[in-house]
Amino acid sequence: MRINTKLTLVFSIVILLLTAVTTASADTPGTNTAPVTAIVAIVAVIAIIVSLFFILGGVKYVTPENVLDTEIRKHLYEHINEYPGSHLREIARELDLKPSNAAWHLRKLEQTNLVRSRAIGGKKVYYLVEGGMEARTRAAAESILKNKNAHDIMAYLNDHPGKHLLEIAHALNINHHVVKWHLNKLHMAELVEGDTTNSAYPVYYPTDIGRQSMETFNEYLKTTINKAA
Repeated sequence: MRINTKLTLVFSIVILLLTAVTTASADTPGTNTAPVTAIVAIVAVIAIIVSLFFILGGVKYVTPENVLDTEIRKHLYEHINEYPGSHLREIARELDLKPSNAAWHLRKLEQTNLVRSRAIGGKKVYYLVEGGMEARTRAAAESILKNKNAHDIMAYLNDHPGKHLLEIAHALNINHHVVKWHLNKLHMAELVEGDTTNSAYPVYYPTDIGRQSMETFNEYLKTTINKAA
């Protein structure tokens, strides 16, 4: 519908409403004209606002079919696809958006079931629904590996599989309580597995998912460094 046609329709609605209110007041004997004039003015204003909203702007519902019609949401979707496990401030920084603006559009992506989020390490991280459990696992892995201690532990186990907690702590000069905490997170994310077959204490090995996640994350780090350079 063209703008001129829309405006004509708006004014037609307003005139009809004004006519109806005026006719009703004229048919009522003993009516004070001042209140009637005020009512007419209020009705006219409301009619104009409502008509402009529905006719000129329209009510646009965000659906899976149109959610990616905006450039911002399209860029958010593509970024999460490339870097699952990113949290809000990382995404906002990388795409040069205000966190509040990024959060609003991310909610729209979640509401239309294109993106999901989960809390990891006190932060909400995002991944695509399309990738299923694989995307969720990758998101968890990449979020955890952004912590330097977790990354160092994982890198050490890649080079020295079969080490127990105290050996890892000594080799990396990290408090053993800190190592234990990160090992639990890595284990929950299926990045490492513990084996007590030949030892009273579990020894740890990187899983296939863990090795693959490290490779992917290291590539992410190289890309980030190249961007910064």
